[in-house]
Amino acid sequence: MKRIFTLLLVGISLIATAQERCGTEIHTKNMMDNNDSYAIARDKVNAQTEKWIKNHPNHSEKTIITIPVVVHVVWKTNQENISNVQIESQIEILNADFGRTNIDVINTPNVWQGIAADCEIQFCLAETDPNGNTTTGITRTETVVSQFSVWGGSSVEYASDGGADAWPNDDYLNIWVCNLGSSPLGYASLPSNWISENDGVVINFSNFGLSGNSNAPYHKGRTATHEVGHWLNLEHIWGDSNCGDDNVNDTPEHEQDNYGCPSFPKTSSCSGTGTNGEMFMNYMDYTNDACMNLFTTGQKDRMRSAINLYRSNMVTNNCDGSVGILEQRNNKRKIIKIVDVLGRTSTKKQKNTPLFYIYDDGSVEKKMIIE
Repeated sequence: MKRIFTLLLVGISLIATAQERCGTEIHTKNMMDNNDSYAIARDKVNAQTEKWIKNHPNHSEKTIITIPVVVHVVWKTNQENISNVQIESQIEILNADFGRTNIDVINTPNVWQGIAADCEIQFCLAETDPNGNTTTGITRTETVVSQFSVWGGSSVEYASDGGADAWPNDDYLNIWVCNLGSSPLGYASLPSNWISENDGVVINFSNFGLSGNSNAPYHKGRTATHEVGHWLNLEHIWGDSNCGDDNVNDTPEHEQDNYGCPSFPKTSSCSGTGTNGEMFMNYMDYTNDACMNLFTTGQKDRMRSAINLYRSNMVTNNCDGSVGILEQRNNKRKIIKIVDVLGRTSTKKQKNTPLFYIYDDGSVEKKMIIE
């Protein structure tokens, strides 16, 4: 079918924008293409998640999980070296969005108010660094790199590339803030039983926290909300395909990603959308920051299962100084005993059971093989 040339150019521009608003999909694909262990682990995630939710029917009881955060600011220009105030505003936004105390909850359509969830997940800037020292939870690294890449160029997650190395990702959510150029606005590492050393979230400096009206419409901190959702195993609400599956039961099917702020109800050609239309105000869509306002109960279940399955230290970590003491490990140490939580000696590896590995140098590790 013929199109007017100018309209064709606009269409191409919109498609390009849609492809690069979030870099998590391409980041994950490259990780899986280049690491067989990660690919195998990711292929098991949905089945493991469904099993965990089924086996833990009471997991949604009122128990708030608090995740310690370290923000690595990697900067070349003064503009990129964002203020502590801007960083603290982002933590406040995450807490409001994941706790459903955001002021725009009133904009959630009535038909979805019943499934709009307080995820009972909160965030705090870490107060203790990996060596046990007091910290602000913020690191600052001056770099010679003008622009970092999702893949194939300089990676902000590595000091050797001009970025900053992660703090132990078992104990902290690492967030890097840097110059990613005009796109993407951010990306994240999806969880599995195989966690990479660069696990965490990366956000463009101009889209982190309350960054000012000059960065509208992505200036209200929802890029980090979206990417932390990925870090906790949420997929895009359209399932990254036409009428795709995001593996959440209470979100309607979406024809594709949404931009701007559509009018409710937003109709769709997908058979599973329903009469209420697409949930374009969900944090896992691509709409403007001011348009987003909810996670669903199903998304909450998936995120909390991800913490318990793949980020289990976060269940007990907090920001009172009890996290992240870095062990000086002896690579030549030997296991002398394996015991369960009752102190009973275990002679074989058990699945889905926490065990304590006691070494000849006096160190102890808690491990669990999840199936």
